[in-house]
Amino acid sequence: MLNEFAWLGDSGIVLVGSTNGIDGYSVKSQPTNMLISSNLFRETGIYVKQSSPVLISVSRSVRVVDNVMFNMPRAGVNINDGYYGNHTISGNVIFNSVRETSDHGPINTWDRQVYLSDGAEAGVPSVWQHTSYIHHNLLFNNYNSFYPIDHDDGSCFYEDSYNFQVYGGKKNYLGHSKTDQHEIYVYPDTKSSQGTGVCIADQAPSKGSSGWNEVWVENTCILYQSPVPYNIWNCDTSDLFVPYLANNRIYVPISTQVAFICNVNGSSARLSLDQWQSYGLDRGSTVQSAPNIETIIEWGRQILQHKNYSVGVVF
Repeated sequence: MLNEFAWLGDSGIVLVGSTNGIDGYSVKSQPTNMLISSNLFRETGIYVKQSSPVLISVSRSVRVVDNVMFNMPRAGVNINDGYYGNHTISGNVIFNSVRETSDHGPINTWDRQVYLSDGAEAGVPSVWQHTSYIHHNLLFNNYNSFYPIDHDDGSCFYEDSYNFQVYGGKKNYLGHSKTDQHEIYVYPDTKSSQGTGVCIADQAPSKGSSGWNEVWVENTCILYQSPVPYNIWNCDTSDLFVPYLANNRIYVPISTQVAFICNVNGSSARLSLDQWQSYGLDRGSTVQSAPNIETIIEWGRQILQHKNYSVGVVF
């Protein structure tokens, strides 16, 4: 706590455990119940660009809370794998990330390797992990960042809530079982690389493989110039396989009409909110004209000042 990490050649804090192959259940050799709190990280990764102020790898129940991170070549917080879970990333301010690389964000997660642990249920080995929680962070998706919370490469079992995310939206790529609720996304359409630029980018969903149990509810998304809120790959009204969407507030530029893009009768169509909802999607959601920047900032203050560390967390 209360440390400054500056002008580092590599990462700031690295947590790395070990397993016997994929067996992390019978091998108890992982950082556990670690707290990284109230630190300043800046000018990291001077020489090693594949680095982060905080790297979490093969670890259990790590809390990264109330830190400030800026000026790094890649992510601010990188959760390297899906081992065990039950991590909490909360109350952090992260900006000026991904300055010298690409395809990353202020917070990045991966899940490329299956591990055996008892994260899902104590004493019961499983390849599923405990849900991790990302909440009440202020994230600026500037420089080369793709998404404020970049859930990449099969990331699953996350609950993201009450984050104020500027210049980016939600991402799912080859993952499943993530919930986004009470989030605010500001001007995600100022980014346009590889399908970014929307409130939701649901990439490569495939029944039985990825994209299932994705939930996006009670969120606010303000678009700057585009009227298209979602980029859902392979969206087809004849065989819908999309996130569960409900009670969201979508704001589009003044004098534009929202357009939900999905195939209808074999052809791509731009659907109105009423047409989109006629398929049982986004029930309770609304579309309105975008508010002014002062209103948006006030919304951010409101959600960030009501921080509750008990959001779903198990210690």
